[in-house]
Amino acid sequence: MTLQQKELFQKSPLLLENGETLSPVLVGYETYGTLSASRDNCILLEHALTGTAHAAKHFEDDAPGWWDDYIGPGKTIDTDKYFLVCTNVFGGCSGTTGPSSINPKTGEPFRLQFPGFSIKDIIKVQRELLEQLGVTRIVSVIGGSMGGMQATEWAIDYADITDSIINIASPLAAGPDAIGYNLIMRMAILNDPDFNGGNYIGQPEGGLATARMVGMMTYRTSELFSKRFERFTVAESSPAAFSKEHFQIESYLQYQGDTFVERFDANSYLYLTKAIDLFDVTAPAKDDLPAFSKIKIPYLLIGITTDQLFRIHDLRRGYELLKEWDVPVTYHEVASEYGHDAFLVEKEVPKFEPLIRSFLNNLPVKSI
Repeated sequence: MTLQQKELFQKSPLLLENGETLSPVLVGYETYGTLSASRDNCILLEHALTGTAHAAKHFEDDAPGWWDDYIGPGKTIDTDKYFLVCTNVFGGCSGTTGPSSINPKTGEPFRLQFPGFSIKDIIKVQRELLEQLGVTRIVSVIGGSMGGMQATEWAIDYADITDSIINIASPLAAGPDAIGYNLIMRMAILNDPDFNGGNYIGQPEGGLATARMVGMMTYRTSELFSKRFERFTVAESSPAAFSKEHFQIESYLQYQGDTFVERFDANSYLYLTKAIDLFDVTAPAKDDLPAFSKIKIPYLLIGITTDQLFRIHDLRRGYELLKEWDVPVTYHEVASEYGHDAFLVEKEVPKFEPLIRSFLNNLPVKSI
């Protein structure tokens, strides 16, 4: 079973955090394993900024998923035991309603007329999907990077049906480094002449590719780049001024930018990076208490010491805040030359897998 889609909010529109409404909302998702008769064996997996619902292969010749090493019979997320759901996020461009979707009121793509949204809004759509799928309880919500932000919001907004959270490499609030990088990436897109106020044909290729290249510099580490590329040049490259691919690191970044343009929508990138910037569960809620203080379920937080996007000091600060408010949090740090993206790298599975498996295996047994 590969990508499925379900139309939600047909009768009652989606009410967004900013007060705007939207109806209907199409959601792209993939499922693995079988929902139990008691409908309480679900794990919800949240993807990062540019991920998709395709988390793992469904059959041998299927396209690779972004978390194949963790999903399947006998693996960390054992599909003989759990019913795994992974959605493409609201505002995305891989099966779920977003800026490139058709606005039913105009018959044209929303583009920049798409309503602004938050991480809270993303998970509100997921909550509706799980209800439509018949899920009554969630064993764990697991996510890395932007996915970790979604997982944290689940612990605050839907703890009544959620038993635990696993947050990998995501702070309780986006830090200034991440906000700054996101601004630079958005400006690269907005200043591309082909952007045309969001009404582009095809893609604003130069701006979107540049944004991706900036992103890649934050997802890895200088140590890894030094080991892999040093100052090595490309075979038969020209040393002429402004040659795009004289050094191997230039060739690598150009490739990352070019391939990204083929699979992602520039407007979605603008909206999603802004949702990341606005994420802050340390801010006071209506009762003047920090939003994260409402977290009462087991919470696994994993920081990456070499992370150049969400810095380890922000993860440590988050852990201290969670402890201070008696959140049942477990914290681990992982060192990796792969930096922020380490949780997506096959070579680094042995560093993360035992932490996740142990946490899931030691969750309190729910009484029937």
